[in-house]
Amino acid sequence: MTTRPRGEVTIWFRTLTCAYGTILTAVTMLNWVGADRWWFGALNLYLPQVVWAAPGVLLTVLSLKAARRWVWAPLLCVAWVLGPIMGFCWGTQGPSGPASDPSVRIMTWNVKSGGHNKIRQLAITDDIDEIGPDVVLLQEAGGLLNGPIGHFFRQWNVRSFGQYVIASKLPLEEAEVRRIPFFGENHTCLRCRLHVGAKTLILYNVHFESPREGLDAFREVRRKPWYLPNAVQQLEDNVEARLSQARALRELIRQEREPVVVAGDLNSPDASLACAVLREAGLHDAFTEGGKGYGYTYGHFLLRRRLPWFGASWMRIDHIMLSSQLQSHACRAGTENDSEHRPVIADVVLRRGT
Repeated sequence: MTTRPRGEVTIWFRTLTCAYGTILTAVTMLNWVGADRWWFGALNLYLPQVVWAAPGVLLTVLSLKAARRWVWAPLLCVAWVLGPIMGFCWGTQGPSGPASDPSVRIMTWNVKSGGHNKIRQLAITDDIDEIGPDVVLLQEAGGLLNGPIGHFFRQWNVRSFGQYVIASKLPLEEAEVRRIPFFGENHTCLRCRLHVGAKTLILYNVHFESPREGLDAFREVRRKPWYLPNAVQQLEDNVEARLSQARALRELIRQEREPVVVAGDLNSPDASLACAVLREAGLHDAFTEGGKGYGYTYGHFLLRRRLPWFGASWMRIDHIMLSSQLQSHACRAGTENDSEHRPVIADVVLRRGT
């Protein structure tokens, strides 16, 4: 039995590692320019990005057996995946103004199926009470004010329309329904003015179109390979729907003269074109600025269907986005137990002079 010379194994290892690094570079560049600009990037955007670390782990094991002095290369690639590709945030941003700057704790939550069960509603209110937000923005909350959630908010200032609820311990003005349409669909968001002492914030409670239809089309391809062109078209249409909504919202934000908070289920990871469009309106992401770790808000319930003991999320599609007059000095994702989405909680500072 013959074995390959060590030099030949090293060459193969270096070739595979270079190919792996090239692929990771391509994924990084794709995320940088807008991952869903192309259908394959959009598909990758909604998959668990940790899978990109698997080749690095295998190459690390191989290097320990045959090319030990090159072990740093696959380890660097794995760190690359666990860091930029998976969206790790360091949370180094602290308040830049004086401690006397007014602040407000904002919470957004797509309560979805969790909100339509009385026991889950009670759990949701317990979580809100424990977190202690000043303002709560709910999506998929149509009709929930008639149950325990409505009872919990009975002493709050509440504004609602359709699926949207805005509840605040601070004064709210009357809400306004604004259109963010796509493909002729009359989709809406809810706008309201919030008073924080002598300051005023503009709140937008938003829920963008779901990617589910486009992603489900690709599941069909596994059984019907000839369905791929239709799946690609559905996924691209799905991306365009959210992009149209983001553009409409961008124009609304550009008309505002006071600090703006956009909160809700954007169904868009941070590397998406939809989030890029909102950044064009001068917004920045509260978790990117003030969060630590990954802040994932979605995916846990999908894994629990097959692994009931495992509830890790892998996408950050729920966001709190802030205009330049506002600063996030802490942001995190909440519990995974009460809804298909985790809530997002941000402590937001209003800079002096705004």
